[in-house]
Amino acid sequence: MFWNSNKKVFWKDLWSSGFIDIHSHLLWGLDDGAKTFEETMLLCQMMQELGVSSAITTPHTYPGLWNNDLEKIEAAYAAYKAQSNETFIKSVSSEYLADIHLEHLLATNSLIPLSKNYLLIEFSYLAPPNDQIMETLFKLKLKGYKLILAHPERYLYWKNTPGAFERFKEFEIYFQMNTLSILGYYGADVKRLTEKLLNKQFYNFIGTDTHHKRHLLITKSEPMHLPKSSVQLIEALVEANNKTFKTKKTEE
Repeated sequence: MFWNSNKKVFWKDLWSSGFIDIHSHLLWGLDDGAKTFEETMLLCQMMQELGVSSAITTPHTYPGLWNNDLEKIEAAYAAYKAQSNETFIKSVSSEYLADIHLEHLLATNSLIPLSKNYLLIEFSYLAPPNDQIMETLFKLKLKGYKLILAHPERYLYWKNTPGAFERFKEFEIYFQMNTLSILGYYGADVKRLTEKLLNKQFYNFIGTDTHHKRHLLITKSEPMHLPKSSVQLIEALVEANNKTFKTKKTEE
Protein backbone atom coordinates (compact mmCIF):
# COMPACT_ATOMS: atom_id res chain seq x y z
CA MET A 1 0.00 0.00 0.00
CA PHE A 2 1.22 3.48 -0.83
CA TRP A 3 2.24 5.33 2.33
CA ASN A 4 1.21 8.95 2.58
CA SER A 5 3.85 10.80 4.64
CA ASN A 6 1.09 13.14 5.81
CA LYS A 7 -1.02 10.27 7.12
CA LYS A 8 -2.16 10.86 10.69
CA VAL A 9 -0.83 8.24 13.07
CA PHE A 10 -1.89 8.35 16.71
CA TRP A 11 -0.24 6.61 19.63
CA LYS A 12 -3.44 4.63 20.15
CA ASP A 13 -2.98 3.13 16.69
CA LEU A 14 0.43 1.82 17.67
CA TRP A 15 -0.85 0.38 20.97
CA SER A 16 -3.78 -1.52 19.48
CA SER A 17 -2.26 -4.83 20.60
CA GLY A 18 -1.34 -3.52 24.05
CA PHE A 19 1.56 -1.59 25.52
CA ILE A 20 3.49 -1.85 28.80
CA ASP A 21 4.45 1.62 29.96
CA ILE A 22 7.72 1.82 31.92
CA HIS A 23 7.77 5.51 32.85
CA SER A 24 4.96 7.31 34.63
CA HIS A 25 4.08 9.17 37.81
CA LEU A 26 0.75 7.62 38.70
CA LEU A 27 0.93 7.04 42.46
CA TRP A 28 -0.51 9.93 44.38
CA GLY A 29 1.35 12.12 46.83
CA LEU A 30 4.91 11.13 45.93
CA ASP A 31 6.12 13.74 43.45
CA ASP A 32 4.86 16.09 40.75
CA GLY A 33 2.53 13.43 39.39
CA ALA A 34 -0.90 12.42 40.70
CA LYS A 35 -2.02 14.30 43.80
CA THR A 36 -4.95 12.15 44.98
CA PHE A 37 -6.15 8.57 44.78
CA GLU A 38 -8.97 9.73 42.51
CA GLU A 39 -6.47 11.30 40.12
CA THR A 40 -4.43 8.10 40.12
CA MET A 41 -7.50 6.11 39.13
CA LEU A 42 -8.49 8.62 36.45
CA LEU A 43 -5.03 8.49 34.87
CA CYS A 44 -5.07 4.68 34.91
CA GLN A 45 -8.49 4.67 33.22
CA MET A 46 -7.40 7.19 30.58
CA MET A 47 -4.25 5.22 29.80
CA GLN A 48 -6.23 2.02 29.32
CA GLU A 49 -8.60 3.85 26.96
CA LEU A 50 -5.53 4.78 24.90
CA GLY A 51 -4.51 1.14 24.60
CA VAL A 52 -1.92 0.98 27.39
CA SER A 53 -2.33 -2.46 28.90
CA SER A 54 -0.30 -2.03 32.10
CA ALA A 55 2.24 0.23 33.76
CA ILE A 56 5.35 -0.01 35.88
CA THR A 57 5.06 3.36 37.55
CA THR A 58 8.20 5.31 38.42
CA PRO A 59 7.94 8.13 40.98
CA HIS A 60 10.94 10.42 41.19
CA THR A 61 13.78 9.78 43.59
CA TYR A 62 15.43 13.18 43.60
CA PRO A 63 17.30 14.05 46.82
CA GLY A 64 16.36 17.46 48.17
CA LEU A 65 13.23 17.70 46.03
CA TRP A 66 11.39 14.35 46.13
CA ASN A 67 12.96 12.34 48.91
CA ASN A 68 11.35 9.05 48.04
CA ASP A 69 12.85 5.75 49.09
CA LEU A 70 12.04 2.07 48.83
CA GLU A 71 9.77 2.07 51.90
CA LYS A 72 7.78 5.13 50.88
CA ILE A 73 7.27 3.95 47.29
CA GLU A 74 6.29 0.44 48.31
CA ALA A 75 3.87 1.82 50.92
CA ALA A 76 2.20 3.99 48.26
CA TYR A 77 1.88 0.99 45.96
CA ALA A 78 0.40 -1.10 48.78
CA ALA A 79 -2.17 1.66 49.36
CA TYR A 80 -3.07 1.62 45.65
CA LYS A 81 -3.62 -2.13 45.70
CA ALA A 82 -5.65 -1.94 48.90
CA GLN A 83 -7.93 0.87 47.70
CA SER A 84 -8.47 -0.16 44.08
CA ASN A 85 -9.92 -3.24 42.46
CA GLU A 86 -7.56 -3.22 39.50
CA THR A 87 -4.02 -4.24 38.67
CA PHE A 88 -3.24 -1.79 35.89
CA ILE A 89 -0.17 -0.66 37.82
CA LYS A 90 1.54 -4.02 37.82
CA SER A 91 4.61 -2.97 39.81
CA VAL A 92 6.65 0.00 40.97
CA SER A 93 10.15 1.26 40.42
CA SER A 94 11.54 4.79 40.41
CA GLU A 95 13.02 7.40 38.11
CA TYR A 96 16.35 8.02 39.80
CA LEU A 97 18.29 11.23 39.50
CA ALA A 98 21.79 10.20 38.49
CA ASP A 99 24.02 11.47 41.28
CA ILE A 100 26.31 10.10 43.96
CA HIS A 101 23.30 9.35 46.21
CA LEU A 102 22.76 6.26 44.08
CA GLU A 103 25.88 4.75 45.63
CA HIS A 104 24.20 4.85 49.05
CA LEU A 105 21.09 3.18 47.63
CA LEU A 106 23.29 0.57 46.00
CA ALA A 107 25.21 -0.11 49.22
CA THR A 108 22.01 -0.48 51.26
CA ASN A 109 20.24 -2.62 48.65
CA SER A 110 17.53 0.05 48.38
CA LEU A 111 17.16 0.36 44.62
CA ILE A 112 13.91 -0.73 42.97
CA PRO A 113 14.57 -1.91 39.41
CA LEU A 114 11.84 -2.04 36.80
CA SER A 115 12.47 -5.75 36.31
CA LYS A 116 15.39 -7.88 35.19
CA ASN A 117 17.74 -5.33 36.82
CA TYR A 118 16.73 -2.49 34.49
CA LEU A 119 17.01 0.84 36.28
CA LEU A 120 15.47 4.09 35.01
CA ILE A 121 17.71 7.12 35.51
CA GLU A 122 17.51 10.77 34.58
CA PHE A 123 20.04 13.58 34.32
CA SER A 124 19.70 17.16 35.47
CA TYR A 125 18.23 19.46 32.83
CA LEU A 126 20.66 22.20 33.87
CA ALA A 127 24.04 20.59 33.27
CA PRO A 128 25.43 17.33 31.88
CA PRO A 129 26.71 14.63 34.22
CA ASN A 130 30.22 15.13 35.55
CA ASP A 131 32.95 12.52 35.96
CA GLN A 132 31.81 11.66 39.49
CA ILE A 133 28.30 10.85 38.27
CA MET A 134 29.68 8.75 35.43
CA GLU A 135 31.79 6.84 37.96
CA THR A 136 28.63 6.16 39.98
CA LEU A 137 26.87 4.84 36.88
CA PHE A 138 29.87 2.62 36.16
CA LYS A 139 29.61 1.14 39.67
CA LEU A 140 25.92 0.39 39.06
CA LYS A 141 26.80 -1.37 35.83
CA LEU A 142 29.46 -3.43 37.59
CA LYS A 143 26.75 -4.64 40.00
CA GLY A 144 24.69 -5.86 37.06
CA TYR A 145 22.22 -3.00 36.64
CA LYS A 146 21.13 -2.19 33.09
CA LEU A 147 20.66 1.55 32.94
CA ILE A 148 17.87 3.18 30.95
CA LEU A 149 18.26 6.91 30.39
CA ALA A 150 14.88 8.61 30.51
CA HIS A 151 14.06 11.03 27.68
CA PRO A 152 17.59 11.78 26.37
CA GLU A 153 15.98 14.10 23.81
CA ARG A 154 15.14 16.55 26.59
CA TYR A 155 18.78 17.22 27.55
CA LEU A 156 19.13 20.09 25.16
CA TYR A 157 22.66 20.98 26.27
CA TRP A 158 23.62 18.19 23.85
CA LYS A 159 21.42 19.20 20.94
CA ASN A 160 24.45 20.39 18.94
CA THR A 161 26.86 17.71 20.15
CA PRO A 162 25.50 14.40 18.85
CA GLY A 163 28.73 12.68 19.84
CA ALA A 164 27.58 12.83 23.46
CA PHE A 165 24.72 10.45 22.70
CA GLU A 166 27.04 8.14 20.81
CA ARG A 167 29.33 7.94 23.83
CA PHE A 168 26.43 6.90 26.04
CA LYS A 169 25.49 4.18 23.58
CA GLU A 170 29.10 2.98 23.67
CA PHE A 171 28.77 2.96 27.47
CA GLU A 172 25.83 0.58 26.93
CA ILE A 173 23.17 2.93 28.25
CA TYR A 174 19.66 2.19 27.00
CA PHE A 175 17.58 5.13 25.76
CA GLN A 176 13.88 5.66 26.53
CA MET A 177 11.87 8.03 24.37
CA ASN A 178 8.97 10.04 25.78
CA THR A 179 5.81 9.63 23.75
CA LEU A 180 5.08 13.35 24.07
CA SER A 181 8.47 14.36 22.70
CA ILE A 182 7.72 13.37 19.14
CA LEU A 183 4.39 15.23 19.33
CA GLY A 184 6.22 18.49 20.00
CA TYR A 185 4.86 18.88 23.53
CA TYR A 186 8.25 19.91 24.94
CA GLY A 187 9.07 22.22 22.05
CA ALA A 188 10.46 22.12 18.53
CA ASP A 189 14.08 21.50 19.59
CA VAL A 190 13.11 18.41 21.59
CA LYS A 191 10.96 17.14 18.72
CA ARG A 192 13.81 17.52 16.23
CA LEU A 193 16.27 15.78 18.54
CA THR A 194 13.77 12.96 19.10
CA GLU A 195 13.51 12.39 15.37
CA LYS A 196 17.31 12.39 15.00
CA LEU A 197 17.80 9.84 17.77
CA LEU A 198 14.96 7.72 16.43
CA ASN A 199 16.37 7.66 12.91
CA LYS A 200 19.80 6.75 14.28
CA GLN A 201 18.04 3.85 16.04
CA PHE A 202 19.44 4.96 19.39
CA TYR A 203 16.20 4.34 21.29
CA ASN A 204 15.51 1.03 23.00
CA PHE A 205 12.24 1.67 24.84
CA ILE A 206 9.30 4.07 25.14
CA GLY A 207 7.60 5.66 28.14
CA THR A 208 4.67 8.03 28.45
CA ASP A 209 6.12 9.95 31.42
CA THR A 210 2.52 10.66 32.39
CA HIS A 211 2.15 13.17 35.22
CA HIS A 212 -1.37 14.49 34.78
CA LYS A 213 -4.52 14.45 32.68
CA ARG A 214 -3.25 17.01 30.17
CA HIS A 215 -0.44 14.70 29.10
CA LEU A 216 -2.91 11.99 28.17
CA LEU A 217 -5.33 14.35 26.43
CA ILE A 218 -2.49 15.47 24.16
CA THR A 219 -1.36 11.89 23.61
CA LYS A 220 -4.90 11.08 22.51
CA SER A 221 -5.53 14.08 20.27
CA GLU A 222 -2.19 14.93 18.63
CA PRO A 223 -1.13 12.88 15.58
CA MET A 224 2.38 12.05 14.44
CA HIS A 225 3.23 13.00 10.86
CA LEU A 226 6.05 10.58 10.16
CA PRO A 227 7.40 8.61 7.22
CA LYS A 228 6.66 4.91 7.22
CA SER A 229 10.26 4.08 8.17
CA SER A 230 9.97 6.12 11.37
CA VAL A 231 6.62 4.57 12.27
CA GLN A 232 8.15 1.13 11.85
CA LEU A 233 10.99 2.08 14.21
CA ILE A 234 8.45 3.18 16.82
CA GLU A 235 6.48 -0.05 16.36
CA ALA A 236 9.69 -1.94 17.11
CA LEU A 237 10.11 0.04 20.33
CA VAL A 238 6.55 -0.77 21.41
CA GLU A 239 7.34 -4.42 20.82
CA ALA A 240 10.58 -4.09 22.81
CA ASN A 241 8.67 -2.75 25.82
CA ASN A 242 6.16 -5.55 25.67
CA LYS A 243 8.74 -8.28 25.20
CA THR A 244 11.23 -7.05 27.80
CA PHE A 245 8.82 -6.18 30.60
CA LYS A 246 6.18 -8.85 30.09
CA THR A 247 5.34 -10.95 33.12
CA LYS A 248 2.99 -13.89 33.63
CA LYS A 249 0.49 -11.47 35.12
CA THR A 250 0.47 -9.29 31.99
CA GLU A 251 -0.12 -12.35 29.82
CA GLU A 252 -3.32 -13.27 31.66
